[in-house]
Amino acid sequence: MPTDRPFVFVNMAMTVDGKITSADREYPRFTSPTDRARMDRLRAGADALMVAAGTVRSDNPAWHVRTKSVRDEREAGGNPGAPHRVLVSASADIPEDSRFFETAHGGDSILVTTNNAKPSNLKRFEGRAEVWRFGDRTVDLRATLRMLRDRGIDRLLVEGGGELNWSLFRLDLVDELFVTVAPALLGGSDAPTLLAGTGWPMRSQRRLRLLDVDRDGDELYCRYAVETRS
Repeated sequence: MPTDRPFVFVNMAMTVDGKITSADREYPRFTSPTDRARMDRLRAGADALMVAAGTVRSDNPAWHVRTKSVRDEREAGGNPGAPHRVLVSASADIPEDSRFFETAHGGDSILVTTNNAKPSNLKRFEGRAEVWRFGDRTVDLRATLRMLRDRGIDRLLVEGGGELNWSLFRLDLVDELFVTVAPALLGGSDAPTLLAGTGWPMRSQRRLRLLDVDRDGDELYCRYAVETRS
């Protein structure tokens, strides 16, 4: 376990050609109910769930543990039915009706933004979410994780998108990666992938160690440890 930040694990689903959605940024509909059940299990094991604003704007995902039996199990252990919600947005520009604000299953809503976020964008968060400001042009993720650890967050689940994933991997802030490989192809040079950003040169590639792999029908579920760079 890291001592100055939460244990960070990323969970993503992708097609065989590595796409997490289409070039039109449609809601991804290529995985099975088994994958969605596994997602709930991972959420149930997290203290907080982190998602980037782009994913919220395009998908407006639910943030809670959706399977009632899993949610009940989590609550029986003294935890709220939903992990704390952590939204990363440099601009703080998200719709007011975003499910990020839903509190029916408990957990806190935390917006992490920059010092340059417009006051007009921040107004929609008043009384509905905590607002943390780290960084000027981009969110300082190291400072964010330190603050989360200070808040008692030991396990942080990240569900994308690709830019947020890239930023965390680039800073060596990810400990494990869970990947569902769905039996589908999307193509498209502009279709988002698991990691966006500028990418690394070959000599700087990050290496993974396969911990587990399961199969359900034609779908694969892989769990990797992110190897520490020497």
